[in-house]
Amino acid sequence: MAAVPVTIVSGFLGAGKTTLLNRILNSDPSDKGKGLKVAVMVNDFGELNIDSQLVVSAEQNMISLENGCICCTVESDLIAQLRKLLQLREGRPDAILIETSGVSEPSKVVNTLRYPEFENHLTVDAVISVLDAEQFTGLEGSNKRLAMDQLSVADIVVINKVDLVSDEQLQNLKDNWLFPNACVYETTYGELPLALLLGQQAHRTVQDEHEDHSCDEHCQHQHDDFYSASWQSEQPLKIKALKSFFHNLPASVYRAKGFVRLSGAEQQMFLLHKVGSRLSIDRQLHWQGELNNQLVFIASAELDKTQLAADLAACTA
Repeated sequence: MAAVPVTIVSGFLGAGKTTLLNRILNSDPSDKGKGLKVAVMVNDFGELNIDSQLVVSAEQNMISLENGCICCTVESDLIAQLRKLLQLREGRPDAILIETSGVSEPSKVVNTLRYPEFENHLTVDAVISVLDAEQFTGLEGSNKRLAMDQLSVADIVVINKVDLVSDEQLQNLKDNWLFPNACVYETTYGELPLALLLGQQAHRTVQDEHEDHSCDEHCQHQHDDFYSASWQSEQPLKIKALKSFFHNLPASVYRAKGFVRLSGAEQQMFLLHKVGSRLSIDRQLHWQGELNNQLVFIASAELDKTQLAADLAACTA
């Protein structure tokens, strides 16, 4: 039986990984790969599985790996789910897509896929790193180090959100941040032909310090510097107060995402994204989930969860 190709979709917080994943799963019928049985694994760093709720595909086998990082704390879940997929007598996937959390180190996921038990059963097709054209050059400290690590193992780099930067900014980004051997595509909203992303057999051998890495209690991951908090409520939120809340968040809160219910439109849900200084709140069409607020915050410093909850509660109508 042929080895199942695995594509890893990585990238820093808020780069557009889930958007690209949706693009792959809902590709045009004429695209290469349509009709494949694809198993999808989505890793959320926070306690709430926001990203898996955003994956729009009723045809695929969806597996959520939440409340931890796929390259260490929930690695055992990843291994268990891979075993289950490979043991299927019917419905064995033709391909596996793994969306890592924004703080994962994809090199360690690659190493997991190379464990002896998966030899001859799985093959790494490509590591894709999605990059936010507007926010990437503003990363500093641990954020920058982790984002560069993610880029360093990428076979394919997708520069997303190029509509938010000038030609000069885009060229500066490529000249100063990208590795010369990476295959680079530019896009908005992850709009790329499927043929450029799957079936590439593009993965190179990663000969670096991460190879044969085995985690133990002494292992120091770059994302040990990241913290998450979540908040849920059924009460609608006042939009003006909510925007003010996000405007006043400390700079250490780089990423927030989730669904909110707003006063004046209580029967609808809105998708909220905060990436760096950019905040968007967009109405969700055809919402079929519960009408309650679900927010996840990811920061480079420990969060005061009690104060966070109190400030959000003050935004309710």
